[in-house]
Amino acid sequence: MKLIESMRAGVAAAVLVGAVGIGLGPAGPAAADPPGLVRVGATSASTSADKNMTVSCPAGTVVTGGGGYLTAPAGSHLGLLSLDRLEPLNNGSGFVARMREVHPDAGNWALTAEAMCAPAPPGWDVVSFTQAPNTQVATVSCGNKTVIGAGGRINDGFGDVVLDHVVPSAGLTSVTVRGTVVPGTAPVGWSVTAFAVCATVTGVQRVSFANPPSAPGSKSISGDCPAGTALYGLGGAVSPGSGQVYLDLVHAIGTDTVATRASTVGAPLPWTLFAYGICAS
Repeated sequence: MKLIESMRAGVAAAVLVGAVGIGLGPAGPAAADPPGLVRVGATSASTSADKNMTVSCPAGTVVTGGGGYLTAPAGSHLGLLSLDRLEPLNNGSGFVARMREVHPDAGNWALTAEAMCAPAPPGWDVVSFTQAPNTQVATVSCGNKTVIGAGGRINDGFGDVVLDHVVPSAGLTSVTVRGTVVPGTAPVGWSVTAFAVCATVTGVQRVSFANPPSAPGSKSISGDCPAGTALYGLGGAVSPGSGQVYLDLVHAIGTDTVATRASTVGAPLPWTLFAYGICAS
């Protein structure tokens, strides 16, 4: 595991973005297991507004997972923005990421959406479940198939509800997603949708990485798939879910490394950041 030191907003945070962003050039084919696995990405224009970005998989492939992240330079925006949509499209064509301004941000910023794509494995499918309105947690199961990718979406939260938990289960049978209300807001009618990419495959495992509880302004963590495997899907979480700590990066570095970052401008209790990878051979 590679642990990137926790840092506060400012110059140190900008350095962190560069460290996490290794390999953020044009995404394309790369040597990887499973055969044909690629990472593709698309970056929005830089403006001061909520953003919804879709990235498409190459012909002959389907989405297996994906992520999204605040694109460098990010230092002055940390703690103001949060992901609230990480969605594998159910027709397999790509992946959608959305980021909202939880707190007003006068500066311009950009969002990158990325997709992990591969030739369709046996039994490939995307399933979803939307929880009842104003309910924090949604879980979706792959039944007798294996989870190879994860996603989550906040519906009608409009920045008052943040996506802070997108976690494939240890046994890769289900995906659990949490939405947390931002303190001082009173949203009504919002809901949480959990997504799982499922397939009838073997040789797939979940890896997870976490850092010790602490209360910095921003922290990141990353870790690798075991040798001979590569990322089908990824996820991330913060704990506890206070509504004051915002996931702003769930990211695949190449096809072997998962990275996450979360940030806050509040003064929460010590919190832990998690990164999850679904690795296949």
